[in-house]
Amino acid sequence: MDKFLEEHFKSEEWLKDLFDNAHDMIQVVHLDGTLVYVNRSWTSWLGYTPEEIIGNSIYSLIDENDVDHYKEIRHRVMNGEKVGEFIFKLTTKDGNKLSIEGLISGKFKDGICLYTRGIFRNISARLRNEAQLQRLYNEVKEKENNLQQLLTNAPDAVIVTDQDSIIRFWNPKACELFGWSAEEVLLRRLAETIIPPQYREAHYQGMKRFLESGEARILNKTVEITALNKSNQEFYVSLTISRTYQDGNLAFIAFIRDITVEKTNQLALIRKTKELERSNVNLQEFAYAASHDLKEPVRKIHIFSNLLRNNLGEKLDDEEANWFLRMDKAAQRMSTLIDDLLDYSVVGQGADFFEETDLNQIVREVMEDLELERQEKKAEIIMDELPIIKGQKRQLNQLFHNLLANALKYHKLNTWPVINLRYQKVIGRDMPVNLTVEDQHQSFHFLEISDNGIGFDEQDADRIFNVFTRLHGNAEYSGTGVGLSIARKVVQNHFGYIWAESSKDNGATFKILLPAIS
Repeated sequence: MDKFLEEHFKSEEWLKDLFDNAHDMIQVVHLDGTLVYVNRSWTSWLGYTPEEIIGNSIYSLIDENDVDHYKEIRHRVMNGEKVGEFIFKLTTKDGNKLSIEGLISGKFKDGICLYTRGIFRNISARLRNEAQLQRLYNEVKEKENNLQQLLTNAPDAVIVTDQDSIIRFWNPKACELFGWSAEEVLLRRLAETIIPPQYREAHYQGMKRFLESGEARILNKTVEITALNKSNQEFYVSLTISRTYQDGNLAFIAFIRDITVEKTNQLALIRKTKELERSNVNLQEFAYAASHDLKEPVRKIHIFSNLLRNNLGEKLDDEEANWFLRMDKAAQRMSTLIDDLLDYSVVGQGADFFEETDLNQIVREVMEDLELERQEKKAEIIMDELPIIKGQKRQLNQLFHNLLANALKYHKLNTWPVINLRYQKVIGRDMPVNLTVEDQHQSFHFLEISDNGIGFDEQDADRIFNVFTRLHGNAEYSGTGVGLSIARKVVQNHFGYIWAESSKDNGATFKILLPAIS
């Protein structure tokens, strides 16, 4: 049989040349499994030379897991059965595995199989690509499933439409929000369900414009608009639309949230703000009008009382002269009170313009205003270097003027006033005062204005900031009881805190926290 094979191949050199130049792997195997011929493609893929491989068993090169299957296929072929293509693995010279696909056929003479021949191709790269594609497909499907699950369980209503505005997805939250089940709306146009009539034409035109030019006005933006529910009721929603693809086709995904409560509160706040603005304007107009109208009769009382006293002259006895003096002082107090009320009403309107303000300059200006009183009482004012803050200069001037004036006013008899103005930067939580949760973590400018004056009872520490609250009569200390109320308003307008600490005859300390705004 070996002699026959050798002569057979010698007589067919042209066919052998054809096989050697074929891309497929071609082999001829003796009935006992010995390799008789392999072509160039076969040796190239496996890394052997023909001399290294001819005469060896084909079974020694087949992966051990595929040997039995290969033998079974070959046995069927040698028995005359036609077997289709199959896959097995061959081991290369360097030990790698090649996935091979092809078929085996037999050479028969007089019904006897003389040898088998095989035509195979290396499909290792194809299988790797198929495996990679399968992994990618599985990943995509997993992501699609995860996305589907995410959209299904999303806290917002999620609606997916195609480029014709046909609803393709409707999650449970959309059912809850709009009242339609998914079965009721799927394959219906969006405009037939949740878009109010006044917006439908704009919706159609927007879709047309996008499909024709790619121009989109609301894609990837959040807008506030009204939507319709199944009961045909409009309500406010927050809407965000993005472009996506579904099964390879252009689609749009909308995230919708009910903002009825927020919008109602917002509109109420806007109305309230406008009302307050009108009220502030009216209050300001009233304050100025009242100031003029109230001060005019006070001025006349003062003028006519002086005229009458001067005209009567020596005709007045001591008691009558004292009456005129008391009337004049009362008129002066009334005029001062009106001025203070005007200041309080203006300060109460809040802080509408903040600017960089040097507190050192503010205090210097206040000290200049109080210079005569300082000299008269031989007062000493000791102060730290103060910060530059964001604030209203006029109001901050009022704040320090009122506090320093109070410290000068309520001094002890036969004692020179000493006023200390201290400063440090602090964190809100370190302060012994009730702050909001947010303010506990904020930085503040901490100011202390302390004096060595008469002080006040600790139980009055809060009450002294109330309008018209006075702890002493006019006979002892003049005033209207409005100054500290104005001071508190100024601090509140600057989003700060003010409180006082004292004990009778031991001086007073006013403590202020102002936000350290960058």
